Amino acid sequence: MIETGATAPDFTLTGTQGDEVREFTLSEFAAGRPTMLVFYVYDFSPVCEDQMCELNDMEILTFNDDVAVLGVSPDGPYSHQQFIRQNNLSYPLLTDEDKQVYDQYGMLTQSPEGKRKHKRGIILLDADRTVRYRWIAKDNWDQWDMEPLYEAYEISLDLVSTVE
Repeated sequence: MIETGATAPDFTLTGTQGDEVREFTLSEFAAGRPTMLVFYVYDFSPVCEDQMCELNDMEILTFNDDVAVLGVSPDGPYSHQQFIRQNNLSYPLLTDEDKQVYDQYGMLTQSPEGKRKHKRGIILLDADRTVRYRWIAKDNWDQWDMEPLYEAYEISLDLVSTVE
């Protein structure tokens, strides 16, 4: 698990930002700008849908191209395409079917039965891929609370001003 202040590992995952399914590599997509990684449980789950739509409606995406955003879930790219279309999302959704990136970023827990359970969370990276903010939901099914997005957004504003 990576902590605040650590360098985030690079990764490549299949994803989509519309009709095209392709590979996304963090270092290439971020290209020296702050990046918000938003881990969520499933496309079309009510809590995750609220989370991803609220993120889409934030100023960070509407007025600021200086911050990259990537959504990550274990759902496949074709589910992501439908989710993007239905919710008019403006950022890519990536597929981490094997939950390797979830594991690298500390978004996996072990259930009492020994199952690997993925968590909702937010990781904000600066332009050098240093972790500047991390939040993990206590319970995946708790009602969505905007506070973590606001916290990440405030930090991202400072990060953008240092890049410019």
